[in-house]
Amino acid sequence: MLTVIQARAFHDDVRFIDSDDLDRLLEADDPPQGPPGVTDIEWTRNMIENANAIYYKILLGNRLVGGVILAKDAEKHANENFWRIFIEPVYHGRGIGQEAFRQVFRLHPTVKRWRLGTPEYATRNRRFYESMGFTLLEIRDDPHTWFRSCDYENTLSPEERLKL
Repeated sequence: MLTVIQARAFHDDVRFIDSDDLDRLLEADDPPQGPPGVTDIEWTRNMIENANAIYYKILLGNRLVGGVILAKDAEKHANENFWRIFIEPVYHGRGIGQEAFRQVFRLHPTVKRWRLGTPEYATRNRRFYESMGFTLLEIRDDPHTWFRSCDYENTLSPEERLKL
């Protein structure tokens, strides 16, 4: 179910694509509909079982509505990366993503720097991440995808993050 929700969330982003990215999508030989592994059940299983990752399910009551995958950092959590955060599209815009970030920030108060990435075309994601205190570091070509990737960082203090 986590893989299905993840795939729906990333596929939903394609409807916001602009004309330049649409041209690249249509020219791609085998265009993926999101980051590598987004539709692969084995990839999801490997992330859940990965000793270098932390996987959280996002629940609304008893209903599974999304997930968060964090990479454990070798520097004893001084830095941490969001590998994925995804919410079932029908639940977008209800504050679930904001609360998921706040919970992660509460659970990992010693992290000094959070990093994440998103496709350049995912403008809705980009606005959301910026509202959660992330700043754009760079936009780069990604050799594994047809789209350019945006890398973000959040260096706010734990107290500042919890006020977002």
